[in-house]
Amino acid sequence: MSEKPWRYLLVDVDGTLLDSQGRVSPRTLAALERAVAHGVTLVLASGRTYFSLNRISETVQLPFHMISNGGAVGLTPGMKEVNYTHFLEENTWRTVAERLIKAGLSTVIYSHRHPEVPLFYVESLTGDPHFEAYLGRHRERAKQVEKLVEADIPDVVEVAALGAGEAFDTGSRQVMEGLNGRVQSHSMVLFLDQQFGKITEFFQTGTSKWQAFAGMFPEAASHPESVVAVGDEANDLEMIRSAGMGIAMGNAIEACKIAADRVTADNDHDGLAQALEALWP
Repeated sequence: MSEKPWRYLLVDVDGTLLDSQGRVSPRTLAALERAVAHGVTLVLASGRTYFSLNRISETVQLPFHMISNGGAVGLTPGMKEVNYTHFLEENTWRTVAERLIKAGLSTVIYSHRHPEVPLFYVESLTGDPHFEAYLGRHRERAKQVEKLVEADIPDVVEVAALGAGEAFDTGSRQVMEGLNGRVQSHSMVLFLDQQFGKITEFFQTGTSKWQAFAGMFPEAASHPESVVAVGDEANDLEMIRSAGMGIAMGNAIEACKIAADRVTADNDHDGLAQALEALWP
């Protein structure tokens, strides 16, 4: 039995809560149910949109708060209320989009529209094969505009580019030059239509899962000894470092494992469940 009064459980989704097939295992679900039964507040934190996160409630039938878009938006259970936002400033997102397009990268701008489904804006419906595969999965959410950098887009949570290869990596890096800390970026691998590619996301500086958590639960963030955080990717690093108990998945990047208090098994071997069972048997 854990000796500490853990009150908050902050959990990444892809690579942590979900296995490599996108499923929540029965053992993981049971471990989450025990934690919530102990009075723990569950917070799922992800780069996904809030609608995508809310669909997890079909499997995880527990009350959970949501941190979406990598920390740009925070919501109460069931998407009932938005209680935290950190949007890109207009002149910043226009500059980022302009630079991505100039570099020849397939560019997407994501807009927050609670309580409606979030939209993403594109200039063209064709481009890099990875971009087209992404668009094929989410066509109903895409809005095509003639000139992306001149479009009237409210509440921009992020600008992103999708693609693969050295030119994509170089173009993504060059966008950051000269912006003097106005934006931060995060790049991760995506597997679509049996092919690996990347998405590089650009956020307003200060956007993170932990900062969103702090905005939603300031008392908990000021007393992080009450918080358990579990994750696997670079955008989980701050919350793993900041929480009273930071746990890295077995499939986590090395930086997360180094920062963590504990390292558990990977997401295909009930790593999250094993970590939670040690705290809430």
